[in-house]
Amino acid sequence: MTVLLYIHGFNSSERSHKATVLSEAAKKFGVPDAVVSPRLSWRPAQAIKQLADIIEANQAQGITLIGSSLGGFYAAYLAEKYHLKAILVNPAVQAPILLQDYLGPQSNPYTGEEYELTQAHMAELEELVVIDPTAEYYWLMIQEGDEVLDYREALKAFPQTARLTHEENGNHSFTEFERFSEDILRFAEILTE
Repeated sequence: MTVLLYIHGFNSSERSHKATVLSEAAKKFGVPDAVVSPRLSWRPAQAIKQLADIIEANQAQGITLIGSSLGGFYAAYLAEKYHLKAILVNPAVQAPILLQDYLGPQSNPYTGEEYELTQAHMAELEELVVIDPTAEYYWLMIQEGDEVLDYREALKAFPQTARLTHEENGNHSFTEFERFSEDILRFAEILTE
């Protein structure tokens, strides 16, 4: 069975709202194991290794990525590396620049984890920047009301996509995300009827 790999954002967790919405939708449609949502390391290189291990373990049966914010940045890198479909929800396409503002001590409000973000971690993010995305891999989901990221940067980074959901208003969490859960499972080819 195809798997949908949910990639959470910066200082978030495997139990984020979107991950929960997708897991509940998968249960409702009778495929409770279709959504995989791991807790990721705050270290970019380590998070990518965790995700690569999951992808490689599931590639034969099929895997689609969905990432929110920093998770969207990771998803784009991995989609290109492994030639996978990916849904990018308000992606942090300029993560190495944006996270400069967060250098220093951090505390993840969801996990309680304390750590320090350094320039070395920014260098790890730089290694993951996608310059020339493969249009047919992506469904870009953006809301103009995103209070954290400029939605126009995502449109610039992904000028062509297989699918685009571009809404006025909204927020960084993507307001009423649950409206799309069935479509997401279909895009991932988990639901085929």
